[in-house]
Amino acid sequence: MQDFYTDFYRAAPLSPDHHQFCERVYGKDLCQHGFVDLAQIELLVCEMVPGPQTRILDLGCGIGMISEYLFERSGACITGLDNNALAIELAKDRTRLLERGPQFEVGDINQLDLAPAEYDLILSLDSIYFSQDYVATLGALKQALRPGGRMAFFYSYGREPWVPAESFPRENLPAKKTPLGQALQLMQLQFTACDLTQADLALAKLRQAVLEELMPVFAAEGNLFLYDSRMGDARGVRQAVEDGLHARYFFSITDK
Repeated sequence: MQDFYTDFYRAAPLSPDHHQFCERVYGKDLCQHGFVDLAQIELLVCEMVPGPQTRILDLGCGIGMISEYLFERSGACITGLDNNALAIELAKDRTRLLERGPQFEVGDINQLDLAPAEYDLILSLDSIYFSQDYVATLGALKQALRPGGRMAFFYSYGREPWVPAESFPRENLPAKKTPLGQALQLMQLQFTACDLTQADLALAKLRQAVLEELMPVFAAEGNLFLYDSRMGDARGVRQAVEDGLHARYFFSITDK
């Protein structure tokens, strides 16, 4: 997986076709790999209302373009954390001239070493999946929150294409019963969940349509692996939602 992301971050920021794909699908090219579009980012901003004094941790920040966008929107003090060294190098190179801009560090979600009571807001935009133990990760994040601090997660849960439909526990699709929801309850973290499943389906369909149109130019560019990975994700999510075996949520979390 690490090799895939290194290849992705080496190619995607330099690809005109990937830029066009992101602009047309997500509304803005922030080098997204997952399903977070501009509408979902604006939902986050409106829900959490970060300001210049807000200290934010962006967990799994990739090359940091979403962190940078959030900084531009709010002026918040943002730290981006990712375990891919190339992604962090690219993020630092791109933002080094920004005054009070985001800071970026290499870090592993499974070996978090965060200062206590450091952050007002912790974000996980489709990155919690890399945790091998949700309860342990949430414990590390919880102790890093300041009093009154919050967490915001974009999170999808559904059948992977290689899992037989009859084996997938569809009873765990409601937010409270997802693996993340259960871990939050074990950690006694309060949360609300906004259902974004239909938005996920619409985005998957749009991704497919745009990718089908752009396939020849991805091929001409020598970046068919970008096309293949993006199309595979879109097809898998679309099929799972249409089969009633996929859900997506925006979790707003407090420690009260």
